[in-house]
Amino acid sequence: MGRLYLLLILMIPVLPEFAQTTRSGKISTTQVNEQSINKHFEHLSIKDGLSNNSVNCILQDREGFMWFGTNDGLNKYDGYTFTSLQPNPNDRAHSFQNNFISGLCEDHTNRLWAVTEGGLHEINKQTGRVTPHPIQASNANRWNYQHSVYEDSRHKLWLSTLGGLARYEPDIHRFTLYPLPHPQATIKTVFEDPQHRFWVATWRGLYLFDRATGHYTLIPAHLPPGEQEPTFIAFYLDSQQVLWLGTATAGYGLFRLDLRQQPLRPEPYNPDGQINPFMYLNSIHGDEKGHIWVGTTNGLHRVDPARQQVFTYRPDPNDSKGISSNSAQSLYHDRAGTLWVGTDNGIDRQAIVNKPFITYQVRPNKGTANLPENKVVALLPDHNGHLWISNGYSVYRTEPPTNRPQIIPPQQLASSITSQKKNYIQALQPDGTEGVWLGTWEGLFYFDQASGTYTGYPSEIPAVFISRAPTGDLWIGGDVEPTSGIASFNPRTHRYRYYKYKPNDPNGLPDKYIYGLLASRTGDIWVLARRQGICRMDPRTGRFTRYTAGPKGHLNSNDVQTIYEDKQGIIWVGTQLGGLNRFDPRTKLFSAITTNDGLPSNNVVGITNDNAGNIWLSTDKGLCRYSPRTRAVRNYGTDNGLPSNDFLRNAIFRDRNQLYFGSLNGVVHFNPDSIRDDTRPFPVYITALNVMDQPRPLTSNLITLNHDENFLSFGFAALTYTQPEHNQYAYELIGVDKNWVQNGNRHFANYTNLSPGTYTFRVKAANSDGIWNEKGASIRLIIHPPWWATWWAYSFYALLTIGAIWGYIRFYTNRIRQQQLMELNRREAEQLKAVDELKTRFFSNITHEFRTPLSLIMSPVEKLLQESRFDGPTRQTLGLVKRNADQLLRLINQLLDLSKLEAHHMAISLMRGEITEFVHNLVESFQQLAEQKGITLTYTADGFTQEHLFDADKWEKILTNLLSNAMKFTGKGGHVTVTLKPNLAAVEDDISSISIRIADSGIGVSPENLPHIFDRFYQVDNSQTRAYEGTGIGLALVKELVDLIGGTISADSQPGAGTTFMLTLPVQPAAATAEVPMVVLPVKEPIAMDQLPVAVDLPGNLPVDDQTPLLLIVEDNAELSEFLASELAATYRILRAFDGEEGWQLTQAELPDIVISDVMMPRKDGYELTHLIKNHPDTDHIAVVILSAKAAHSSRIEGLQEGADDYLSKPFHFDELHLRLRNLISRQQKLRDQYRQQFSQPDTPSPINIVEDAFLRRVYELLENHLSDPLLNVDWLADQLAMSRKTLYRKIHSLVQLNPHELIRQYRLRKAADLLRAGHNASQTAYLAGFKTPSYFTMVFKEFYQKTPTEFVANGLSKA
Repeated sequence: MGRLYLLLILMIPVLPEFAQTTRSGKISTTQVNEQSINKHFEHLSIKDGLSNNSVNCILQDREGFMWFGTNDGLNKYDGYTFTSLQPNPNDRAHSFQNNFISGLCEDHTNRLWAVTEGGLHEINKQTGRVTPHPIQASNANRWNYQHSVYEDSRHKLWLSTLGGLARYEPDIHRFTLYPLPHPQATIKTVFEDPQHRFWVATWRGLYLFDRATGHYTLIPAHLPPGEQEPTFIAFYLDSQQVLWLGTATAGYGLFRLDLRQQPLRPEPYNPDGQINPFMYLNSIHGDEKGHIWVGTTNGLHRVDPARQQVFTYRPDPNDSKGISSNSAQSLYHDRAGTLWVGTDNGIDRQAIVNKPFITYQVRPNKGTANLPENKVVALLPDHNGHLWISNGYSVYRTEPPTNRPQIIPPQQLASSITSQKKNYIQALQPDGTEGVWLGTWEGLFYFDQASGTYTGYPSEIPAVFISRAPTGDLWIGGDVEPTSGIASFNPRTHRYRYYKYKPNDPNGLPDKYIYGLLASRTGDIWVLARRQGICRMDPRTGRFTRYTAGPKGHLNSNDVQTIYEDKQGIIWVGTQLGGLNRFDPRTKLFSAITTNDGLPSNNVVGITNDNAGNIWLSTDKGLCRYSPRTRAVRNYGTDNGLPSNDFLRNAIFRDRNQLYFGSLNGVVHFNPDSIRDDTRPFPVYITALNVMDQPRPLTSNLITLNHDENFLSFGFAALTYTQPEHNQYAYELIGVDKNWVQNGNRHFANYTNLSPGTYTFRVKAANSDGIWNEKGASIRLIIHPPWWATWWAYSFYALLTIGAIWGYIRFYTNRIRQQQLMELNRREAEQLKAVDELKTRFFSNITHEFRTPLSLIMSPVEKLLQESRFDGPTRQTLGLVKRNADQLLRLINQLLDLSKLEAHHMAISLMRGEITEFVHNLVESFQQLAEQKGITLTYTADGFTQEHLFDADKWEKILTNLLSNAMKFTGKGGHVTVTLKPNLAAVEDDISSISIRIADSGIGVSPENLPHIFDRFYQVDNSQTRAYEGTGIGLALVKELVDLIGGTISADSQPGAGTTFMLTLPVQPAAATAEVPMVVLPVKEPIAMDQLPVAVDLPGNLPVDDQTPLLLIVEDNAELSEFLASELAATYRILRAFDGEEGWQLTQAELPDIVISDVMMPRKDGYELTHLIKNHPDTDHIAVVILSAKAAHSSRIEGLQEGADDYLSKPFHFDELHLRLRNLISRQQKLRDQYRQQFSQPDTPSPINIVEDAFLRRVYELLENHLSDPLLNVDWLADQLAMSRKTLYRKIHSLVQLNPHELIRQYRLRKAADLLRAGHNASQTAYLAGFKTPSYFTMVFKEFYQKTPTEFVANGLSKA
């Protein structure tokens, strides 16, 4: 086993009697005898939780826990609780195979090993899990019957078995077996010494074992000849390198083997034959003093090798604190020096004594009874080594050398007057080295050390208390009926001076009952009066000053009992209820120290101090040491070795630095310097965790629990085994406790209903002396929340809450919004009503305002048309004005009808007439238009000629709009059919109806658009490329008029197949109403709204040739197109197209100089046409002018972004249009002139370097790259440019006003000029410029530049 820690303090015995005296006056402890040995043990057994009282082996592990192997399992002990590990029949693979634990070992890796009669076992110290490691071999039962286990320096385990010696290597799980050295030499235990020799103790002697070869060597003991080798059963190596061997053979005791001497030979050791020869397997151990402790079958031996002395502990039936059994089966000293003895009656524990309180009893008493002889009311160690003790009735004095108490005969302490009366001794006072003063009820007695005689000095007052003044006088005091008071006694004159109690004297003693007396260093006399506080008397005046209980700065209690003055002159007063009071003579103030400051009791009966300045108090609950400097308090009781906790008043004495206290059970004396606290470090562990009252193993410092595992109990222990019941604990659960919870000596803590979260449980402890281990122990806990309290659940709740709040806010805001909307709708309805009224009035007013200028337009035009003085073109222009005025009037009438319908101002006006004739007349008015468009218009009516009443105005508007739509959307070759028939089956109240069906073969309406055709301002095609104009109010007006007169209308249509409208219009019989106007049939004038214009002849007086600019007009309105053409024909050659696609084709074919285009046109709009023109290389030079009714700024920007050169909005002024066109033509002409000058002026830069037009640059590059080729011609150039010859011609002519052939020739000539200037002669230049012959080149060059090449060069040189 490992070496023990050194003991800090020698064990000081509790004396039943005093040793001999010395000249110093102290009681001698130099003789070591039976009375100087600590015989007190604390006992543990099955009553305390031990599994079995028979303890075979003991071990303290590295953590500090104690382990005990018993006859029924292994026990772990933490100072409070035993945890037992026993065989489990239901889990033999993880439990002990046998319950007899014979040996323990902790290896270098902190693993715990135990051997039994069933093999080797490994124990997990944290979980208690047991893993068997049986030996698998022949005779396995003998090999697994194991006595001990030992780890050597090579970290191998050695097992002592019945079969021999077994070596086990834990890392590789391998056993190596070594048979017995002799059949009868059963191996008991092994040991490795510091020289790494391996010793084997057997039933037949001691052997050295060679671990390399497996060879045993017998080491014979020093025995008489013929003696058999003894049985060796235990080893212990002391600090002197002496190996002690225990035996189990009669006639021997211990053997000692000095490892420093050769030869190695065990020597018998048994001083005076006191050592029992029969020892146990684990029964030898040593302490720091060098004592060898030996457990035998007949008691526990403590062997002092230095003095050759042996003391044997055996049970004493009268001593409850003695050893509990003669069979000391196992011994162990823990790291604190505590002795553990395993017996067959449990465990006996003896702590190291570091508080050597020495007790003297007149009548030795091992029990707890207080015998009268041991009561001490006064005591005194004199300077001659005697101890004087008075129990109030008898006086004893110890006599050297035996220190046995001798009673003082009562007659020696009786006065001559009261010789027959008992005189009680209450006080003792030394008189230097010469004698002793004794205080009695009858006065003072003096004992003369030299003569041994007693001399009495009777007094009028009792000498219950004695105190010596600085002058040498003795002051006495007390109260015995009938007298009481105080007095001074002069030892030289033997005279008294009395200060008796006088009841009515305010300056005298306050009470006749005197409880204490002190003559201070200042000469003042302090007197304690019963329940009257303190009195201080000035001996010079005899006056008393009283100090009584009061507020802060006063005494805290008047029940004073004892008084003391320290060397600083501080007065200390002990009270019965107020603890200790301190009086400072300088400040005249009192302060108190009570149980709140740590005193064991507020009943203080004695006070003194020591050399260190500490104040020592005796109380009814033990002794107390108080430090005035640090205010630290340390208490001592019977657990620390005191015979009693009840000390008597003023039974106290200090002799130098030796303190004496009298109690109900004897005298306690000690040197205060030897009373030291146990400051040795000790560990603190959390030993148990119960979750929901179920134990939970502590395998790590982090414990995770479920939310419902929130009732926790922690167990903890400070592994210090000296009075563990006095250990103090404090704990806190971080996250619950704000501060440390002081738990006293309770070593458990409970927490209930913990919330989910992370916690840290911390615990710290103090040993029995109050020394704290602040580091303590801790464990971290995580209690997981339930799924409904996890972060994601709370996130969901938060989202749900936010959603609910948002939903409520949304609901509330929607409600408010709905209320506001309702209010807004109400206001809007009122405003709309007002606006409708305003709009109706506006439409009425504006239409009336429109009618006046229209009348002034239409009437004069009609008048002019009736005249015959105008030629054809003028009449055409007037007709154009007339038709457009009529169309504007129809639009105004429709708007007016809509406004009347909205305002509900349109009434039904019945008229009498023949329906078939009325409808036929309306249809006939469209016949001319149908013929112009090539449409077949057919009208069919069933034969009924009777007159009816109907609203002819509404019928006319309805049928006119429907027939206009049919004619508009029906193309050439199509047909329109109108069918009319009476509906005789639908007659109610004499009202019949007429069904009219209007069908066309036009473009039709798609199914998705059909439901909306009666909506106001709805148009099936609202794009810029729609083919048909319209406002979107015609069918809406029809529907509202039909509804107004009580009819119905429906439509059926198929795209590409045509549309059919079915009307049911109500009529009344003519007889139903007597007086109604007759229907006036409409004049059969052709409908002019969609008439095709008559072609206008262009003026013929202006010659039109190729030099006149060519203008293309792209406009889908035929009349506007015709009008523009007629107005511009005098200045330009005119081309016309009626949609964007046709315009693009004409532009590519004819390459006009300017294109005038509308925006909204069928197939391609004006923007798309502009984009095509400006981004095609053949047409990008053509100027484009957009002429559109879209006058918005965004529309103008869009057109200009597409490349339009100019943008005019409708209506426009012709003079502005003429100017804009003229400017464009002028700009184009200037650009052409510039391009031509590049050829005719050879001094200008080369055309290819400054040309901006991309097409011309491409042409110049082709000419440049093939300039020397005489075969280069127009056809080759057109082929290279992927153009027709005609297109090439028009393109080049429009850019430079040259034909391609002229362009090629002038480009050659211009390059020739550059070559001539560069130094080439005429001949070289001709060929380089692509001319076939120099002569031809010269002729052409002179023709163009008016100079021959030679003259050109000469002229250039002369200029240079």
